[in-house]
Amino acid sequence: MTEKQTLRMILPQDQLSAFFPLLQQGVRLQVQVGCSIMNLLVKQFGIAEDYVIERITTLFLDGKAIDAPERAYVKEGSTVALSSAMPGLVGATMRRGGHLAAMRGTITYQDQKQVESGTGRIKVKLFNMVMAELGAIFLAHGILLSSDELATFLDGQADSFWQSFGAVILCGRQIDPVALKKHERLSTLTGEIQLRVEFKS
Repeated sequence: MTEKQTLRMILPQDQLSAFFPLLQQGVRLQVQVGCSIMNLLVKQFGIAEDYVIERITTLFLDGKAIDAPERAYVKEGSTVALSSAMPGLVGATMRRGGHLAAMRGTITYQDQKQVESGTGRIKVKLFNMVMAELGAIFLAHGILLSSDELATFLDGQADSFWQSFGAVILCGRQIDPVALKKHERLSTLTGEIQLRVEFKS
């Protein structure tokens, strides 16, 4: 069995914004599928149910707007998008349970039967205040990146990112952030890497 390739970063809280582009375009995560979105967020990621109900006002599952997250089920390969209230008519139309929801037509998710459960991979996209408030939770869970995706992310970081590291642990061994910046250790990695990020205040 191939050993899981892991990269753990410990950074100050003010570096969370460096990951916003990744979170907006969507990050791959390994989770238990076959559950509802509500179960996924509350049970697997530890997000308060009140937060899901009151703060995440716009949810999409595989491109369909969700009105009842407790009856929308994630499966292998699903894409889940989470957002707080968006402005304007579009935002009002997409808002969960809003009075304009009927205008969505075919882009509204229709309740389906629960799908097969098990370990699987999904993509999660975060937007606006939800991204700022929940981003650290998903990054701590661990996101899956190819070596090329990781290299592209690292190449886009400012000097302040590299100067702020608390620690970098690659496959269980602490390394110098400079080695990571120069890709000196990335050449030994093939396939997928699980990146976990911890933020310290």
